[in-house]
This record gives sequence, structure tokens and C-alpha cells, in this order.
Amino acid sequence: MGLRTTFTRSAILAAASIFIFSGCASLQKKHIETPADVKAKTKLVELPQAKQLHEKEIKIIKTVEAPVKVKEAKKEAVAIQKKEEVRIVNNPFRVGEIIKLDLYYIGIKAAALTIEIKPFVEINGKKAFHFNGIATTSALMALIYKVYDVIDCYVDYDTFTPLNMTLTMDESKQNVSMALNYDHQKEMSHFWKKRIDAKGEVTEIKREDVFTRYAQDIFSSLYYIRTHDMKVGDKIKFVVHDNGKNWNMTIDVVKVENIWTRLGSVNTLVLHPTVEREGEKFTKGSMMLWVTNDARKIPVKFEAEVKIGSMKGNIKDYIVPKD
Repeated sequence: MGLRTTFTRSAILAAASIFIFSGCASLQKKHIETPADVKAKTKLVELPQAKQLHEKEIKIIKTVEAPVKVKEAKKEAVAIQKKEEVRIVNNPFRVGEIIKLDLYYIGIKAAALTIEIKPFVEINGKKAFHFNGIATTSALMALIYKVYDVIDCYVDYDTFTPLNMTLTMDESKQNVSMALNYDHQKEMSHFWKKRIDAKGEVTEIKREDVFTRYAQDIFSSLYYIRTHDMKVGDKIKFVVHDNGKNWNMTIDVVKVENIWTRLGSVNTLVLHPTVEREGEKFTKGSMMLWVTNDARKIPVKFEAEVKIGSMKGNIKDYIVPKD
């Protein structure tokens, strides 16, 4: 799936992420077993309650490019050097946080979207955030096409960079399973995907791709955005890895706006995400995301142009445990 499509869905499925939602009987026609060698790349262990404590601050690392002067044949030249940028930020996340959104397509309620912060886990010996999203079609839309999609993303607690992502798509015309494992040190991603279509035809892909160290994936990006203090005029730039490619994402903080939601009046920041690779920008379609203008940057609304028409999402409920 392409980055623009995936980002729209994920933000939809997470309000930017953005995927997501709650309880529905499975539509799955045939179980897809993950290959043993793919499973072996991820050793997941649930952490005990004693290690579920909320920390006030977390560390964020990303790779940035900076110009440096170098000498070449007795002349000075400018080269681009990659280095690590480290931020220590107030932790905006709470285990147990649940965000529910309603998704509308051409004015009709099409799906329910839910994203949740699950308890911490350990991935290959590293403590990790567990971000989960579920998207299910509404009763009306299910008469046309049923969807029950689930995404799980595991993000390194010490660097806030993704370690693993899995996606299952249980739909009327297809059954898909996908797994992505990220090796930040070797700068490689390991991708596996298997699809069974409505006719029972099977396609399977397994490959390795070049991965920018400390890049985000399409689902972790929503949470990464929330780690920033923002004001109008800011530009948040980072790399997103999707479908085997590394994309430069820019989040423009457009304006402050008070909007009415099912939770009442909310003061928000309006964000405009754009992506490009090797100087090529996506010009088809656009997306706007509204997040609360406070420390937690909760996504409460989004609007996205799609191939035909547009989609809108509005927050339905927000649940967060007490500190």
C-alpha cells in the first residue's frame, strides 16, 4: 500500500494513524499463518505490572542531516553528515488511553476507528510501547463491503523508534497479513505480506529494504507527532518508512482553531502533513489533522481527500486512566 493511502487510512484508523476499532466478530475466511522465520525475528514478552510504571519524561531520537565543511584537494567543500538528535520530553502517553472516532465518507458514517495504548511489552529484550488500532465498517457500509482491520505497532521505549509492526486486513474481498521488523543499526527493514483474494488466489511477498535509522513507520508517526511542543508556523520534519521506501514528512502547524466535538468545545492546533521523496512531492489529495492544543495533542478530527471524494473523522470518545 502506498504511503499516501496508508497515511490516510492510518490517520483514519487512528486519526492519523491511523487506524482502528472496537469489537466485531471476525470476518476471516481463512487463517494466515505467519512463517516461522518471520516469527523468529520478534520475541515478544508481556512485562509484569511492576514494570508498567508511568515515567514523566521519555527520550526521542531521530537522524538529522547537517552540512559540514570538508577539505577536498586543498579546497573546502560542504558535505552532508548524518547525526543523532536527542530530545527529552514530557511523556504525553498513558497506558490504557483509548481514542474512538467515527469515520464518514461522502457524508455517510462508514466506519468506527479506535486506537489504544496497550501495556508495555518487551521486544527482543527491549522495553516497548504497544500501540494498537482497529477499524470496522458501520452496519450500513458493511452491506456493501465489510472491514475488520487491526494494526499493532511496537516502539522502543528508550529511543521512541519502531521495532515491529503487524497488520491484518479481514475484509469482504481479501484476507491479508503483514509483518514488518526494523533493524536500526543495520538500517534494514524485513517485510512479509500474504494475501488471499475473494477467488482464493494467494500472493506472498518477502523482502528486505533499506531503512533510515530512527525512521518512524506509518502508524508510529501519529504518536511521534504528539511528542512535540507546537506553535503556529512550526514545521516538524522526520522520515517515515512505508512500502519499502523512506519518505520525508513535514507537518506544518497551520493555525489555532476552536471546534465543536462530541466531547464539547475544544481548542485545537490544525496540522497539514505532506510527504516527499527525492524531491518528488505527493500532490494528489491532502489531509488536515486537528489535535488538542495541550500537552497530549489528542487527535480529535481529520479531513482527507481520497481517490474519489473525501473522508472525515470526528472524535467520539476519549478515555484515559487517572495519573
